[in-house]
Amino acid sequence: MNRSTTNHVQREYDRLAPTYDDRWSSYIDVTLSRTLDSLQFDGNEHVLDVPVGTGELAVRLLKTWPRLRIDGVDLSPQMLQQAAAKRSLSTVELHEACVTELPFPDNEFDCVFCVNSFHYFREPRSALAEIRRVLRDGGRLVLADWCDDYLACKLCSFWLRIVDPAFHRTYTQRSCETLLAKSDFQILDVRRFRVDWVWGMMRFETRAGLG
Repeated sequence: MNRSTTNHVQREYDRLAPTYDDRWSSYIDVTLSRTLDSLQFDGNEHVLDVPVGTGELAVRLLKTWPRLRIDGVDLSPQMLQQAAAKRSLSTVELHEACVTELPFPDNEFDCVFCVNSFHYFREPRSALAEIRRVLRDGGRLVLADWCDDYLACKLCSFWLRIVDPAFHRTYTQRSCETLLAKSDFQILDVRRFRVDWVWGMMRFETRAGLG
């Protein structure tokens, strides 16, 4: 992600951070519930959440699997501050960094989550390559984002490209499948769902490096 775009995204989410959980509570609840639906863990895995935002995904993961080791990465120091203030996230390691420059060694994680953020990535192939680098062979990437197969979402995305300098683009299910396959991810499961009349979503569960 180039520096100009990084600055736009950081400023936008620093601004939103103090009220983010309250303002988007219904959207967060639906997207995270559907993202985690049917996923299984042994309970001792090392998990990366990028971007971690206010930490709500990690809250839900630890509620069900309290022994998970979780690292969270975000561009926004204010979002990280909101996450750090949550007592249930005291065991989560938080890092200020960009998805294309993750501060971890190769093959570090068993599972990576990327939820509600792929539409901001100016360099999606570079982001996926970096996620693949830190994910062990056979590890999982769970990606959930807005889906351009829904007309209302497509129109909203068109408008955001005009008015929001932080926004990049959304993808159809097929185009996202192509990006994932070219980045060494085998798709295990694909689901689409609506949050409301605007937000159409897609959720991928993938496996790294064994396709």
